[in-house]
Amino acid sequence: MPAFALLGDRNFLIIWMSKSIHEMSRRMELLVLGYLILELTGSAFHVGLVSVFLNAPRPVLSLFAGHIADRFNRRLILIIVHLAYLLSAVAILVALTTGTIGHWFIFGIILFQGTAKVMDDPSRRTAILDLSGEARLANAMSLETINNNAGKIIGPLLGGILIAVTGFIGAYAVISVLDIAALLLMIKLRLPTRNRNERLTLPVWESLVQGIQYSLKNRMVLGVLMVSLVMNGLVFPIQYFIPVIASEVLSVSTVLGGILGSADGIGNLIGASMIAMKRNINRHGILFVGGALVIAIAVTLVAWSPWFLISFALLLVGGWGQAGFSTMQATIVLLASHQELRGRTQGAQGLVNGTGHLIGGYEIGTIASAFGITLAIGLNAGIGIVLLILLALITPLAKQRGTPQP
Repeated sequence: MPAFALLGDRNFLIIWMSKSIHEMSRRMELLVLGYLILELTGSAFHVGLVSVFLNAPRPVLSLFAGHIADRFNRRLILIIVHLAYLLSAVAILVALTTGTIGHWFIFGIILFQGTAKVMDDPSRRTAILDLSGEARLANAMSLETINNNAGKIIGPLLGGILIAVTGFIGAYAVISVLDIAALLLMIKLRLPTRNRNERLTLPVWESLVQGIQYSLKNRMVLGVLMVSLVMNGLVFPIQYFIPVIASEVLSVSTVLGGILGSADGIGNLIGASMIAMKRNINRHGILFVGGALVIAIAVTLVAWSPWFLISFALLLVGGWGQAGFSTMQATIVLLASHQELRGRTQGAQGLVNGTGHLIGGYEIGTIASAFGITLAIGLNAGIGIVLLILLALITPLAKQRGTPQP
């Protein structure tokens, strides 16, 4: 696979391995938190609040994060971010061990972790571009999608098994160990030195306004942001409700709940591997919008499925579509942006993603509490399909050929 030639670069290998371990930890934690909140509160609404608190900082801080990624040492930023993830996991582990755990304490820790996540995406993705170069960026992003999905597969599986065998304390002990490993790898990372003329020197507010204006005027970037808002607000919140679906709709154990949570990761891994095999990747927009539609259709059908195997298969197909969406989301925004604005357009992407998750997690949780999780997920994903078709028609994404240009 052409993409795997990138792993010959020691620093690219380090950032790739650190992300693999980190994603495994986060996906495992997402499942564990869902079951933990469900046990503490018995409420699907409170499970939805995991999404709300995790993403609350993103609408407020994402643009600042993009500014910081363009201005300061990206390696140092990533080390601080991974340290914050480790501290949040250890805090929950201590509370579980001492018997002082409560759902509002968890929400406070998740809010802290969400603040770290805001800084993660723009710094990491611009660092990947620094290491791969523009010509190999799509391949680099397909590798990131592959390791993300290795985490999506292993994390929920391991989380479901550990809850059943060791309880929540054992699960969080493993999460903490994984976070230590990711941090140690990140400390070893070295990035190319940026020239002074590549570093942002504008005042903060002028920088933020410039980033917003550019994101709104660039039709390719704006198209990606609009599709991302639909996906993160109406479709992707299903990931937070997998424990609710497993318990209340499918009536299966935590182990099978973990297997269900890994399904989209398996499909995504297959799709990302197919993208990684390609040497010349064109039609970035088609892969992006088409992948989004596949996910939305699969999630709509999952909402109405009472059978575990059917739900697993649908989520696997949705994960296959997500490979195109996830890989091309960052690729299009980075390549369609001027070099000095890439951190800030990634910040705009984080703002949109966070706003969508914030609204979607609260809204779906509210509907689920009143009318059930089936209607909540199915209704939102169905609306998402309609909006995605409209956006495919009115944005240049589906018409774009070749490499996006700034």
